[in-house]
Amino acid sequence: MTTGNGPSHLNEILGTMNSPGLSSTSFTAIEKEVGEWWLSALESNILEAGAEERALAVERGDYHHEVPAITVITDGGWSKRTHKHSYNALGGVAIIIGKETGKLLHIGVRNKYCNVCQTAKNKMVEPQEHDCFKNWDSDSQSMESDIIVEGFKEAETKHGLRYMRIVGDGDSSVYAKIREEVPEWGRDVQKEECANHVCKCYRSNLEKLVMNNPLYKGRHNLTKKVRVQLVSAVSCAVRVRAKQRENKELTTSAAVAHLKHDILNSVHHVFGNHSNCSDFCKVSTSTSTADNLQIQIEQNEGIADDGANFENIFEEQITFWEEGASAEELENSRYCSFDFHDVEKFIIQDVSILLMKIAEKAERLIGNTTTNIAESWMHIRCKFDGGKIHNLCNRGSWHARCYGGALRMNYGPQWSPNVWKESTATHAGSFFTKVFQRQEVKLAQSKKHQMKPQTKKNRFMKKLRNLKQSTTTKAKRAYGEDATEVTEDISASDLEAKKQEFLNKHVCVSSTQIAKIQSSTSKQSSSGLWHSERRIRLTASNFGKVYRRRPSIPVKNLVKSLLYSNFKGNRHTRNGLLQERSTIEEYKLRKAEENENVIVKDSGLVIDHNNNFLAASPDGFVYTSDGKKGLIEIKNLVHNKPLNLFEAADKIRSFCLQYRNGKLSLKENHDYYYQCQGLMNICGTEWIDFVVRTLNPYHLFIERIYRNEDLWNIMLPKLKDFYHTSLLPELASPREGKSPGIREPGVWYSPPNTRVAVRKTRGGRMLTDPLSRKSRNKRKKKD
Repeated sequence: MTTGNGPSHLNEILGTMNSPGLSSTSFTAIEKEVGEWWLSALESNILEAGAEERALAVERGDYHHEVPAITVITDGGWSKRTHKHSYNALGGVAIIIGKETGKLLHIGVRNKYCNVCQTAKNKMVEPQEHDCFKNWDSDSQSMESDIIVEGFKEAETKHGLRYMRIVGDGDSSVYAKIREEVPEWGRDVQKEECANHVCKCYRSNLEKLVMNNPLYKGRHNLTKKVRVQLVSAVSCAVRVRAKQRENKELTTSAAVAHLKHDILNSVHHVFGNHSNCSDFCKVSTSTSTADNLQIQIEQNEGIADDGANFENIFEEQITFWEEGASAEELENSRYCSFDFHDVEKFIIQDVSILLMKIAEKAERLIGNTTTNIAESWMHIRCKFDGGKIHNLCNRGSWHARCYGGALRMNYGPQWSPNVWKESTATHAGSFFTKVFQRQEVKLAQSKKHQMKPQTKKNRFMKKLRNLKQSTTTKAKRAYGEDATEVTEDISASDLEAKKQEFLNKHVCVSSTQIAKIQSSTSKQSSSGLWHSERRIRLTASNFGKVYRRRPSIPVKNLVKSLLYSNFKGNRHTRNGLLQERSTIEEYKLRKAEENENVIVKDSGLVIDHNNNFLAASPDGFVYTSDGKKGLIEIKNLVHNKPLNLFEAADKIRSFCLQYRNGKLSLKENHDYYYQCQGLMNICGTEWIDFVVRTLNPYHLFIERIYRNEDLWNIMLPKLKDFYHTSLLPELASPREGKSPGIREPGVWYSPPNTRVAVRKTRGGRMLTDPLSRKSRNKRKKKD
């Protein structure tokens, strides 16, 4: 019984030991007798627990109309799992626990079924005389409230107490029933909300919000990471205000008022608007902008350098209410680095509606109380009933095992030998006693080890590492909703139709729409529209990857990286974004020193007017004092070693710059060069200032690069063929996650046989055949 098993399991063990077994009738009779022992011991122990609670209430002077008053924690459960849709369990149980002692003061068991009665009913005869365990005829959902109300009504007669404060999870009508049905003092009972369940419901509602509004998905909207941060912000607000109230830094009314404000403001805080943040927010209390910038840099570096990438992990994330959040994560929720102004207003409004419901409960949340101890008992009870797998409601098995779980809660680890002694007036056997003594020692050692700070940290980090592994794309493809399916590809004609439909519906835009998209995406990576429009096009930053790629090489990995990349940024990219504005100011100062005054204006996503499938995002448009217009492309570099640009150009083979003829210049075969050419041709400018800046040591390099139309005329056909043969089919009819996977077009580009003439650019450098030197030598041999 204590292991959650029945006669079948017992007989299997006894048979393995070559011992005689028990019939089901004998097992049921013994189980009934043991259940009676347990109930008798439990009733006397509950009275003792009530006396302890009463003495503590008298000691602290806690009374309600001269009757000692206490705080209790309540919860209920069923004999089978509901899976949140089938509340039809035959059995139910609910408990009332004293907050000070942590012991059960009341337990009630309900059962909707009796095997003897049902058998007689099926045979249409009167049931024989028996102990009937059926004590409930209504719906299963009402069991919890009925049991709790019963315990409240008996509180004064049984324990001489009044339960004036109740901590509950808020998922039933218990509180309403208490106020309606408990005579005299029921209307004065105060409810304290379980902080964990409030966060659980909030997270669940956020998930529903995203599911019902697909537009809310995507970076810088309600991603999983943002949803966890929203819940963490509320949890942190409750924790901080409850601590301030406990330490008497704030009065109860002031703490409640602050908590309401923090809850309602949390969505604005997470999305970067700190204008209304109180002392809860660490960003708003930073001493200066520079300090704020340093805080964000340190945060980002910590995330990037840690072995467990928190950003990626929380993007997939554990369910908040099951795993919780570490104290460090709650503290980090008080910082924020999102841009408020690019978040759709209706997202903020919808989340604010959810927060208003939580803010209404601020007075009940200010104690930061939880029902964890009641949840713990439910776990203990699951051990007795076999984890809700077996149906134990036919006779008295369900009752007996609930009573056994209650004894385990009140007596502690050595409950069974103690109950044996009380019930039989004899000492338990030595081996019986030693088993529970060893369990008690082992439990004490385990608790001591788990309470160590390093153990907590290691356990949390291990959980995150395991979660990261189980939430990878590879793992999802192996099992689950995203498991790889074997599906036949559509026909070539259908694919062409889908491609054309996708182009007409999503890619092809008018000149007016192009201008609107460019103005609406000026924040670039902080804009959701920038991400969505950029994803369906081939952008200048990827021109080099495509142009330098041999057409015969499979495109699967390249298409996958362009459309399904999980890269969320690292220390280098974050530093580049944070330092971009400073680099522009230094660029303007350098130009002023060269007697050239310039103005730099932000730019969004620029779509090519002639080829709408091409796009570019320059770091800014440059306007000179003589009316000329150009572009600026900034690369803020971070090196682990203190190398200046000259040393990097000399020692790092893949570095973008080269040192020739006593000066630095951008390599013409580097991806950045092809990016610059793409930027100029799409934006329609004649030149671009390529800026490289490093801080360790400080160096600012500026080179003006001019548009090369001959090179662009070579690049464009190749880019066009790659998009239409490789990228567009996957956009129009995705094959990722399906077997055999992303389509391979074969040789996707055939270059013209005419050779390109060599000419000098304005910068004085030579433009050569785009083929590599080795490829040109092979062609000479064939000729």
